[in-house]
Amino acid sequence: MARQSDMMVSKIGIIGAGVSGIAVAKQLSNYNPVVFEASDSIGGVWKSCSYSSTKLQSPRGDYEFTDFPWPNRDDPSFPSYIEILDYLKSYAERFDVMKYVMFNSKVVEVRFVGGREPADSGEPGEYGSLLPGLPVWEVAVQSKQSDTIQVLTNVFFFPTLASKLILLFSFLPST
Repeated sequence: MARQSDMMVSKIGIIGAGVSGIAVAKQLSNYNPVVFEASDSIGGVWKSCSYSSTKLQSPRGDYEFTDFPWPNRDDPSFPSYIEILDYLKSYAERFDVMKYVMFNSKVVEVRFVGGREPADSGEPGEYGSLLPGLPVWEVAVQSKQSDTIQVLTNVFFFPTLASKLILLFSFLPST
């Protein structure tokens, strides 16, 4: 019979399905990441915090993914937030990242629980490997369908591009 630690599965977790979240999910798609999105759709602040009159304040070509140009890239008008949301949705569909998004899954807490060893230098604030095999973070996720909060342990934090929080976590797969 396998020990519990032998059954752990490591996953990469990304908080938020906004511009950065879907871009990171695409780049890490070979690792089958999980994107925790608090709302019921992608788009981040373009979806949740936009007034109907909100427009991008730069040309389309300056606000696009390098591997996914705007369909009407040469249009001189600044795109509305609706056009931006459509662009983001098209990007997510084109690169099949929607399958990684857990909608209505709000990260309510990310808590450091220890497990890092001091570095050999002994200098204050320096640490050794972030992956010593011990839990480093706990992440609490609340679903809109339930008042229950699921706590994921053995979570590892990696700061990355665009200040997006990426987590590597372990969990027991459902049987």
